[in-house]
Amino acid sequence: MQPDDFLTELRQLVARRSQAEHLVDTLAFVREVADRLGEDPVFGEFEPVEYQGTGPKNRTLKLHGFTKLDEADGSIGIVLGRWEELEAPATLNTATVEQLTGWMENFVREAIENGLHERVAEANPAYELALQLDSEAARISRIRLHIFTNLTLSSKFKEELLDDIAGIPVERHIWDLQRLAALYESSREREAVHIDLGELGGMAIPCLEAARSDDLRSYLCVVQGDQLANLFDRYGSRLLEGNVRSFLGMKGGVNKGIRATIQDVPDLFFAYNNGIAATASDVTVESRGGQMVITGLTDLQIVNGGQTTASILNARKKDRLSLKGVSVQMKLTRVLPDQAQNLIPRIAEFANTQNKVAAADFFANHPFHRRMEEISRRLLTPARAGQRIQSKWFYERSRGQYQNERLYLSKSAQNAFENEYPASQLVSKTDLAKYAHTWDEKPHWVSLGAQKNFSRFAGQFSSRSAEVTEAEYWERISPEYSDGYFRNIIAVALIWQKMEEIVDAGRGSWYEGGYRANIVTYTVAKLFHDVRQARGEIDLERIWTRQDAGPEVTSRLEQLAERVQECLLLPPPGVKNVGEWCKKEECWKSVAAMHLPWDGSVRQIAVSKSRFAEKKADDRKQGQVDDGIELQTRLLDMTMSGYWTALHAWSRKTTHLSPPDMALVLKASTLPGFLKITQLKDQKKLALLKQSAEAEGFRHPAR
Repeated sequence: MQPDDFLTELRQLVARRSQAEHLVDTLAFVREVADRLGEDPVFGEFEPVEYQGTGPKNRTLKLHGFTKLDEADGSIGIVLGRWEELEAPATLNTATVEQLTGWMENFVREAIENGLHERVAEANPAYELALQLDSEAARISRIRLHIFTNLTLSSKFKEELLDDIAGIPVERHIWDLQRLAALYESSREREAVHIDLGELGGMAIPCLEAARSDDLRSYLCVVQGDQLANLFDRYGSRLLEGNVRSFLGMKGGVNKGIRATIQDVPDLFFAYNNGIAATASDVTVESRGGQMVITGLTDLQIVNGGQTTASILNARKKDRLSLKGVSVQMKLTRVLPDQAQNLIPRIAEFANTQNKVAAADFFANHPFHRRMEEISRRLLTPARAGQRIQSKWFYERSRGQYQNERLYLSKSAQNAFENEYPASQLVSKTDLAKYAHTWDEKPHWVSLGAQKNFSRFAGQFSSRSAEVTEAEYWERISPEYSDGYFRNIIAVALIWQKMEEIVDAGRGSWYEGGYRANIVTYTVAKLFHDVRQARGEIDLERIWTRQDAGPEVTSRLEQLAERVQECLLLPPPGVKNVGEWCKKEECWKSVAAMHLPWDGSVRQIAVSKSRFAEKKADDRKQGQVDDGIELQTRLLDMTMSGYWTALHAWSRKTTHLSPPDMALVLKASTLPGFLKITQLKDQKKLALLKQSAEAEGFRHPAR
């Protein structure tokens, strides 16, 4: 895509978000880019802020948001946007870069050195950032300054190292038009890290090639402790596979056993520690003196051993321990980029045996995601009065999927796509998790942030028993996630969107300007709680049918909102940080306990619990029928592709299958025979035979 075309596309994205969220263009732009960067570890979890102040000597302090302290690598980010209404690309010059950088640096210095939090209103999230910078400076290992702009960085600009602030290293990231275009056009969710080991200390990594296939190449390596620490110190959480980092919720502290080994017997570290498992999209290998060594890595991701890696760096950095003699074993697998989305989560899943990281935690390709995606592509919304076109809600299984699907369409095709899937009807996987937990009265989980909340949501899809596999567990629960579940979640999304409108409309009156997402999730959860206390359930089916929350729900949300805000902004004595207070279950209990009389009847928005249970049971039955049809379709496709014929031939050579199983597979190998397999138990048996044969090494060439 040419720069002019991308600039036009970006303007449309910003205009839509500005209108939908009642934001000026600069803030809409910042939030648009922050959303796209949300799963990139170099960025992190974004908290929007509107703050401009003045420091000593009239120095400007300004930011549009920050990324919360990364518990894995101790980094924190500051964000400032520069948006200009442009018809054609224009240049971002060095002077502007330095000005924007200076405004963010001034904020950080004032916060750390001069108690800025004492001069910021507690209702503004900038207070939370300033307080954290002041009170937790010792935990911060790196400050990242992010500049977002729709200008193109001048070719004359030369990046230079920034001065430390209070002894904390500072680095700058400029997301200009060119870099944003590459980000948006890429189907990947983060930028790949290119590591030249020669430039990073000069040490190559000794290795042995252990396995090779068309898609994979695996190496056994020995990494020196200082080298691993240098890598993590330089790149931080960018090296940690995202879901592993989110699941482990590491605190960055040094594991006591690791510290003791480094301190007392560093030469035994290799023997005592299980080492790390990692993947890379490209590996540069050379032969030096008859020894194979790795000299370069692209997109290195540690999929197991993140705690080991962080602890080694902390032992050197915090405890001043020498890493001389410390060496770490590493299993490194090169995964081609087009296979990464499928294979890396599997490698990560099976590598994490010490910590219970279930398949659901590596969630991008979980059947739940695929189910929601499939439903969203076929389920039409009810027709609205006065409108001929019925639209759909687009479930975004991977970040940027919506934009990527429409990006290269012709103008007329784009218009058709947007009529079918309006931008206001986009639901990402992290959106769905926050809607689900709000519906389930867990706004304190939603307040943990998108990724941590998502990890907790993923946990409900994980088997609780060693005797039940993840596939068996999903088969057991999958009927619950049918069309009816999707309609209910969209109804919750409509309530959420209405609540966002209420908060935005409250600017200048009751809404004090901060913690918008917390107010929204707590108010909506309070609505569900109050209706359940009145022995009912919100009539989500009616909301889906209307495609609107409705005046009665809106009225109740308006009654609740200001009171909820008051409760959130007045934490108990001793608690200063509103953002942290919102993450506590005690906060939810205090909101849930508030009594506010109903203005009107609860029956206007609710159905009885028994009616809701009946509807849920009906949806589950339909889900079971749909699962059966889905299984039949999948098995039939395998018949037509020759899968069962190939499996039967393989089994005759290996004697893997019993005679009855062989007969069933033979029957399934022809269309007339398959059509006679009408019993669900036989169809499920075929699926299990496929699974067991592939576990024994069977591969279908045509698959």
